[in-house]
Amino acid sequence: MKLPSNNLFHQLVSRAIRTDYLENLTGFAWLILQPLMLLAVYAFVFTTIFKARIPDTAGVSFVAYLAVAFWPWTAFSESILRSANTISANAALIGKVAFPGELLPLSMVTATFVMHMAGYLVVLLVLQLMGTDIHWSGLVPAIPVLLFMFIFASGLALFTSALQVFVRDVAHILPPLMTFWFFTTPILYSASLLPDNLEFLMKLNPMTWYVESLRNFLLLGNYDLSVSDLLVPLFSILVFWVSLIFFRRFSGHFEDFL
Repeated sequence: MKLPSNNLFHQLVSRAIRTDYLENLTGFAWLILQPLMLLAVYAFVFTTIFKARIPDTAGVSFVAYLAVAFWPWTAFSESILRSANTISANAALIGKVAFPGELLPLSMVTATFVMHMAGYLVVLLVLQLMGTDIHWSGLVPAIPVLLFMFIFASGLALFTSALQVFVRDVAHILPPLMTFWFFTTPILYSASLLPDNLEFLMKLNPMTWYVESLRNFLLLGNYDLSVSDLLVPLFSILVFWVSLIFFRRFSGHFEDFL
């Protein structure tokens, strides 16, 4: 049995959204509540206890500074973690239906981003109502940034979901790796507070470019771009392309290990 790829992809995305969020009140509520709870905890710890400083932000509050980067990171991280097990979890479907296997992780990434981006708009509106000056014109350049982040996440999802079939420990290794990545990305702090050598290393982290670009566009109204701003989008496309090749190269052996 063979299904048209476009129809199947749409069905997979719809099923993920419906099953994990819309038909599950707890899941839908948790989609909003979990990031809000973590945001509140981080805001309290870093503003009240550690007295976090965020230089060069033109009076932007720490909560806004954190939220604008935290929500996209949550979409990025969760999409990869949720996608890692998509091939193993759909072993029966892979054995019975002929379709491109990459649709499984890609549909999960798409569903996760769609739902979190809806929540992101709500957060921006709430920040505006709370007194933060959101530069709504910054959404124009922010959308391509989020699109490239989606491509980057899709590439990593393809790689990890394929690797998970052969190395089952991937599911256990990914969560602490994503936590480590979170704390080495300037989401809770500004990279400018670090020593020069560490700030340089921080710039090598592609997620640094993503979170700083979103802050520049949406909070600071800074739309300046340079040739260097092409590097991370090109790297994200490269990661996706290489991961897709990797996935397709080994997908023929999935049934032997599922």
